[in-house]
Amino acid sequence: RTEFGKVAKELSEVEAKKSPLQVKIDELGRLLALASSAGICGMAVLGWWMGRPFLETVTVAVSLAVAAIPEGLPICVTVTLALGVLRMARHQAIVKKLPAVETLGSTTVICSDKTGTLTQNEMTARSVYTLAFPSISFGLTGVGYDVSGVGVGTRKKNGGFLFRSASTERLEDDESDGRRVQRVTESSMEFKAISALFATASICNNASINNNHNNNNNNKHNNANNDNGEKSTMAMGQPTEIALLVGSAKASVPDPRPIYHRLQEIPFSSDRKRMEVRARPVGGAHTCAAFALAARRLPPSGDSNYPISPDGSLYFVKGMPESILGECRTHTAADGSAVPLTEVGKARALSQTRRMAACGLRVLAVAYGPSLECLTFAGIVGMEDPPREGVPESVAQLEKSGVKVLMVTGDSKETAVAIARRCGILEGSHSTSSDQEGDWTTFRRTSLLPEDSSEEEYLDLNSFHPVPHNPLDDVEYGAEFALSGSQLDAIGAHNLPDSIVGVKVFYRVAPRHKLALVRALQQRGEIVAMTGDGVNDATALKAADIGVAMGKGGTDVAKEAADVVLADDNFTTITNAVAEGKGIFFNIRNFLAFQLSTSFAALAMESVATVFGLPSPLNAMQILWINIIMDGPPAQSLGVEPVDAAVLKEPPRKTSDPIVTRALLTRAVSSAALIMFLTLTVFSHELDDGHVTRRDTTMTFMTFVNCDLFNAYACRSSDRCFYEISPFSNPSFLWAMGFSVVGQFAVIYFPPLQAVFQTESLSLSDLLLIVCLSSSVLFLDTVRKKFLQQYCSDSWKGSILRKLRKKKRGVYKNSKKRDGKATGSSGRRKHCSSKSGKTPVFENGGKTSIRARNVTTL
Repeated sequence: RTEFGKVAKELSEVEAKKSPLQVKIDELGRLLALASSAGICGMAVLGWWMGRPFLETVTVAVSLAVAAIPEGLPICVTVTLALGVLRMARHQAIVKKLPAVETLGSTTVICSDKTGTLTQNEMTARSVYTLAFPSISFGLTGVGYDVSGVGVGTRKKNGGFLFRSASTERLEDDESDGRRVQRVTESSMEFKAISALFATASICNNASINNNHNNNNNNKHNNANNDNGEKSTMAMGQPTEIALLVGSAKASVPDPRPIYHRLQEIPFSSDRKRMEVRARPVGGAHTCAAFALAARRLPPSGDSNYPISPDGSLYFVKGMPESILGECRTHTAADGSAVPLTEVGKARALSQTRRMAACGLRVLAVAYGPSLECLTFAGIVGMEDPPREGVPESVAQLEKSGVKVLMVTGDSKETAVAIARRCGILEGSHSTSSDQEGDWTTFRRTSLLPEDSSEEEYLDLNSFHPVPHNPLDDVEYGAEFALSGSQLDAIGAHNLPDSIVGVKVFYRVAPRHKLALVRALQQRGEIVAMTGDGVNDATALKAADIGVAMGKGGTDVAKEAADVVLADDNFTTITNAVAEGKGIFFNIRNFLAFQLSTSFAALAMESVATVFGLPSPLNAMQILWINIIMDGPPAQSLGVEPVDAAVLKEPPRKTSDPIVTRALLTRAVSSAALIMFLTLTVFSHELDDGHVTRRDTTMTFMTFVNCDLFNAYACRSSDRCFYEISPFSNPSFLWAMGFSVVGQFAVIYFPPLQAVFQTESLSLSDLLLIVCLSSSVLFLDTVRKKFLQQYCSDSWKGSILRKLRKKKRGVYKNSKKRDGKATGSSGRRKHCSSKSGKTPVFENGGKTSIRARNVTTL
């Protein structure tokens, strides 16, 4: 019945799914086993029917069965995934399950939290608003959590203070650095209202900021970095609450919690979006004038339900502005008293909330009062949490490679959309003119210091001018480019997959909505990666194809349910992991191309020899040696081949795509056919008298092995020719090739091994002939990659023949245009200009229609 029990029950109901790679490898294993078994059985029966000795036939058939099944595939996949785990660990991504490495490469949708993942999770209070002075916006300067010396006292490099951005009366001039700033001090008329706001934010707060005097070695190290030898600051708690305490210190409002006794606390929850604390002054007297007036306030005439606190205790609340304003009856006046909160006042507060949120600030409202039904609105605080460095570039890289990035946050729509635009999530779907001044998404800053200093900055809300809303935007780009949690609840489960098409931002979202999003996206055939950090996120993390938990701020329950843990909580780490997953699957395919060509060549060679009545070109020991030396070092080293940057930009593969594609099968079959032809050619040339000698099998054996070694080098890339691949880019491959060559020479020239494998020494001329014949595998590979990419490559954009076709088609199109064919016709596309961009409009038979993305949600 507890919340933990509910989460545990939901986790037990979520079934763990196999990764796409596991599913495809299982299918491939069954297919190869059936096909190889059928072929080998048929060949054995044919050989026995044609008069071969039964024991020899069975021995060769068993050897071929061992060679035909790529038993090195599980080893290669495991080693490749394990090495990928090590590489991702260096990028601060801890992978708990090996298949998750490759699944990241096939991810099509990433649902990411905003705070801490896309943003830095380092809140800084920037803007303050109170209805006591509705025409004035207050700002806060400074960065960081160091509060020693902030406020009215000595100005530090990282310190800050409270100022007013618009006023008819100058409060104080600060002419340091040649700048004039209107600061708010304790003697200012606004201070009582500001004091009530920040005192409420401090009491309804569980964070702490301590100025340490550096008593231990760690503190001494911190003090050494302080040029002025001043004491350092240690902050503990949630970043939002720390930012409120730092803002209070900058406003010269002391922390009132030491003189208050907390009686009750109702913690913040994702459903209620607010936190309440009930406290009373220890000495019986409130330090803030507004609190003292609220405690002694007489009930309005005729209101018998008005609460009166005999011990002077008050409720202090902070949370979502819409929720807080709905419970407030009054607001703080300039002298600290409470005046009725009218609808006009609520509209002003909500307008200022949207104004701050549109600039990317996280907005919280604070209130106090004798009961939760009779609160006094103190004001709102806007906190800045800028995007992490490299996030816009990472989002652009993912979008370019076909991976959609969705933002899932509990913040307001304006804040979520503003941050999404700054991160580039909405840039592609709702772009605006770059040269447009006063764009509502522009995050404008004004520095109080010279241009070479960026330590003290504030957000100039007066320079912010919203662009008029264009109704066509809601139709063209869909009013649903952002959906709230309440809207998700209103949509039925059967309609949700179609209703979220085109949506990039989900705001005011609770953990239960994450699970609904995961299931809806999976119903659309998407491979979903979901991030989360809370206990309630565990169900969504387990249900997603890839669950990504936060390492710093995540709970143990979320980390246990996730597949990947981000040690640095950074979104760019996910981008690196996706690229790593694509590279792993690419290497596995190269391994399969080499392994299948070896197996096909061995089976085809024995089959042809059996059909034409020839003796077996290779004995059982030689076949097993080929299986060991080819399934071993050379094949395994292909799994760690460095991947081209072009491969990492390829779109994610579909889950329905087979692991063995037609192009891969074409490469394997063509290579196997050439290896079989060369091997049988040498065997027939050496077989003059009709009797198989040691020299005959040795020449055939050496030819087959050398062809396979050249084929392994060609399989290092599916697009580049052998002369375009650096021999030293994969040291593991060089070591593997060296080991294979040394082993092969030992089998040919070492007498004890000659007796085992029935071989004899070859002359230098024989070796040169074999090398010349085997190198033709590289010639075949060059022809495939330069002229036949449309048949032999999964991405054949670089084929010379294809380029010639495109050139011919371009000439044909240009000739049609010269003939006057490029005039208007039905179905042509026009654009109607607006301030926010161009809206596509289609004309069909004289009728104009505006394209809507999602009719269901509209």
